Amino acid sequence: MLQSKDASPELIDLIYGSLFGECNWQDFLDRVAQTSPNGKAALHYHDLASPVAYVPYVSGFSKTEVDQFSSHFAAVNPWIPRLSFVPVGQGVCGDEIFPREDLLKSEFYNDWLKGQAQCETSIGVSIIREEARTFVLSTCTSSADPDFNKEAAGRYTILAPHLKRAFDFIRKRDLLGPQRQTTQTLFDSIGVGLIYVSEKGRARQWNKSADALLAAGFPVHVAPSGKLELQCERSTAVLEFLTSRKGVQTRPHTATAKGKDKASYRITLLRLQSDAFTEFLEGPTVAVIVEPLVATPLNERRDFLMEAYKLTATEIRIASSIASGHSPKEVAIADHISYETVRTHLRNIYSKLGVNSRAGLVALLMR
Repeated sequence: MLQSKDASPELIDLIYGSLFGECNWQDFLDRVAQTSPNGKAALHYHDLASPVAYVPYVSGFSKTEVDQFSSHFAAVNPWIPRLSFVPVGQGVCGDEIFPREDLLKSEFYNDWLKGQAQCETSIGVSIIREEARTFVLSTCTSSADPDFNKEAAGRYTILAPHLKRAFDFIRKRDLLGPQRQTTQTLFDSIGVGLIYVSEKGRARQWNKSADALLAAGFPVHVAPSGKLELQCERSTAVLEFLTSRKGVQTRPHTATAKGKDKASYRITLLRLQSDAFTEFLEGPTVAVIVEPLVATPLNERRDFLMEAYKLTATEIRIASSIASGHSPKEVAIADHISYETVRTHLRNIYSKLGVNSRAGLVALLMR
């Protein structure tokens, strides 16, 4: 049953309920759709530099309608480019930004809007606009009544700041969450650089060890545009793919690269499993892990280990590398020594430290 009067307070409650887990975004969209005749609502993302739209959250649309809109009809939708002239947060109906008489002659109307969705127009609002990217809440409707649709557009204007506030909260929660903070601290403790990279290769955040590598210029670099650049060409291609919305990863990508200091570094790329709504807003997030194949602990840690456990400088270097996750064979190659020599050093290290496994070694070095 259509219910449009005084729907704004309920919809605002659903926004914050979705944010804090009392309901979900599908509940919000379903209720939005109910406020217009034959309403079909969507939260969708558009990049004017790409002909493809991303429509991950819908209510009322069939899969075929969404797939055809995303792959073709978004590119010929006469409303999308004109949205850039409408202020962010201002609700608008389609007839206000594109003449209806011209819409009725368009491929978009005849083959998709009317032909498939059985609708006459749409009401929408841009929630976030960054460069050529726009996040939109919109509802297609069978109503051609300009007064009714204008009233609906006013309701979207009321909802917009609440949606913007919710989306900003989701972004910060994902970026600054305790799990990521703990991971960064852990990687810092073993001298490994960790960089979070988002859509189009932008470096969003990195730990102290990565900061040192970036400052030294090897084997990674952040361009003035904010894009992360890798010296390894193959890793660069993989990173571009993984940070695209079509990138899919079945296992981590690893490669070895030489830094300016001629030392060897292992680069690992791992696409993270983000909250679905965060990925909708920010695009994919890829963790770029940069680690020297011969790890070196902090000076004060080295001095303590040498004094307390009588470890030699070579033993400390090998212990740190093993604790960082490198195999004895990788350490042998990086340190230009034989595999058997590394094994001998490990036996001595375990004996001096009083441990008998890699887990015990990590636990002691992380104290």
